Amino acid sequence: MTMQKLNPQQQLAAEHMDGPMLVLAGAGSGKTRVVTCRIAHLLEVGVPSSEILALTFTNKAAAEMRSRIQEMSDQSVLTSTFHSLGARILRESISVIGYRNDFTIYDESDSLQLLKNCLAALGKRDEKGLLKSLRTAISNAKNDLLSPNDLDKSFHSNNDQLLKDLFISYQGKLKEYNALDFDDLLYLTVKLLRESEERLSHYQKRWSFVLIDEYQDTNAAQYFMTNLLVGKRNNLFVVGDPDQSIYSWRGANLSNILEFEKDYDNAQVITLEQNYRSTTTILEAANGLIQHNDARYEKKLWSDLGAGEKIGLFIAGNEQQESHFVVEELLRRSRDEQIPLKECVIFYRTNSQSRSFEDVFLKYQVPYVIVGGLSFYQRREIKDILALLRMAISDLDFLAFARTINLPKRGIGGATIAKLKESAEELEMPILTLCRTHTLKLSQKAQTGLNDYIEVIDTLKSMVEERAPLEEIVQEAINLSGYESVLKEDPESYQDRRGNLEELINKAAQWSEEREGPTLIQFLEELSLKSSLDDTPSHDSVRLMTLHNGKGLEFTLTFIVGMEEDLFPHINSKDSIESLEEERRLCYVGMTRAKRFLYLTASTYRFMWGISKVMCPSRFLKEIPSRYLTVLSEEVVEVEEDGWAEETGFKSGEMVFHKDFGKGLIKKAYQTSLGLTYDVEFLESNITRTLVGRYAKFKLCYD
Repeated sequence: MTMQKLNPQQQLAAEHMDGPMLVLAGAGSGKTRVVTCRIAHLLEVGVPSSEILALTFTNKAAAEMRSRIQEMSDQSVLTSTFHSLGARILRESISVIGYRNDFTIYDESDSLQLLKNCLAALGKRDEKGLLKSLRTAISNAKNDLLSPNDLDKSFHSNNDQLLKDLFISYQGKLKEYNALDFDDLLYLTVKLLRESEERLSHYQKRWSFVLIDEYQDTNAAQYFMTNLLVGKRNNLFVVGDPDQSIYSWRGANLSNILEFEKDYDNAQVITLEQNYRSTTTILEAANGLIQHNDARYEKKLWSDLGAGEKIGLFIAGNEQQESHFVVEELLRRSRDEQIPLKECVIFYRTNSQSRSFEDVFLKYQVPYVIVGGLSFYQRREIKDILALLRMAISDLDFLAFARTINLPKRGIGGATIAKLKESAEELEMPILTLCRTHTLKLSQKAQTGLNDYIEVIDTLKSMVEERAPLEEIVQEAINLSGYESVLKEDPESYQDRRGNLEELINKAAQWSEEREGPTLIQFLEELSLKSSLDDTPSHDSVRLMTLHNGKGLEFTLTFIVGMEEDLFPHINSKDSIESLEEERRLCYVGMTRAKRFLYLTASTYRFMWGISKVMCPSRFLKEIPSRYLTVLSEEVVEVEEDGWAEETGFKSGEMVFHKDFGKGLIKKAYQTSLGLTYDVEFLESNITRTLVGRYAKFKLCYD
């Protein structure tokens, strides 16, 4: 078996049998190999494949793990994301908590639309980002397993009462439409397992061994879901790295992994420190950075891949100079080292930073792709047809009805749709049942349009019931609905959008071929659980992405750009030690994506919020031991062995001129790790600013 390819620590983990185990797996240490080898070992010693459950966080990771297990053992094991597992359990057992098993799953845009409707019904308008903030609060509450009534404990403003009212209304509408949002797949699964002893016992018996990858990313709902499933057996095997915990903003709780030994009695802990990805220089630099964090397990990554090159450091004058340097250096390296473009990545902290790099790529006609951008399944035409298909399996889905009733236009306006909705609610009747069975006061055009729509839906329903090939159902949804005329409303985009629909038909055909007994409801469920990261193209193009989207990936040539205070670390993290440590972990994750070549860049001036701002280099640059850096820009003085070189400058009491802030009086001059730093009181604004001398470019005033 492949155990021969494991190092001693990996082998210890892979051969573990009963009881809880935590594998602290550093970046690039072969953690997926350990998980799959342990599953292969369990199968080899006679554990039935049906009793093993492997959980991870992306469909891509789950598919890779499933494929590796199949290759190693020729057996199939359930490998799933947490949300897919929740959907599976709920599809089987949700009737216990009062839902129908043929529920639909709303994606983020569907959820926002429903929340918008609920907000309007409460007599409130979406002002100043109110809807999105409430959406985030409801999502966080569900991930923390809080019901609307649990929110009473923290009420202190009008928005808190509105949050509770909206949460109640939103959850009620979801149930009325027999729909779940993404968070419900965990929230309701835990509710089900807690409320039904019989169902809990059933699932505990089904899966005797539970394995979890990326355990540091689990939130409260995932933690309790896991805890309930493993029960008293405690056969829980988790792999993770506290130093790569970067998702607190979506509910991930670092303490889940840091307190594993407290949560599970007699837990064993194994640390994997050998890295198979990066050069020693990159690893030592990353180790030096992350050691500034306190909330972590101590470990030190090492590699036998050789020292490799020093990390390139470039401080640009402005963001245009930064983007030109990065793109030109990327193209030079790619050419000289024969690195495919898809092995090159530019990481940034915020999405808006991509624009200047896109401009340069377009100028040089270099192919690139923004990873984690708009998913194929979020494109308007795709969502329109998927909503039509949702109507073929559910008469209750009002959102899908409202989206598709006028595609193409059928003379049914917003006021009419609102009246239909009101009537359906009063009669407690599914929207389509109402349209089929009741005499409605509609204009002749509207009634004709409604009859036509119902005929389309009923034809699709018949095809579903007769188990017609999935691709034919998708094709007929496009043809029967007359959606072609919708595409022709915008001639410029017609070909692209038509091509996207043809790709959806191809997807349905391919998906059907890969499964036994494929159904439309399964197809829609899988697509609703896809993320934009699952759609990364395979063609040769440079990858541009946020650092958060880089988790789990690796690249031969890596650039981390915009390394400036208030940008990275982000300004929102400055008031919290925990947030600042997460920003540092994010930098660590970015650095450890690099296999051979790593560059760090920053800009002295950057347009932020519409003004040119003087930027200070990120503290993370000084936390990386300088012996691993090589300076590539004239703006920065040479790096010394143990820090930045000192330079002479201005004295306290001198008057200076700055091109953006005007005349200023130097109140204080002192050394920091970035060199001479000044507190300057600018006369025009009467504001005192702290600026680093080598970047501020002052001139003495003599008048």
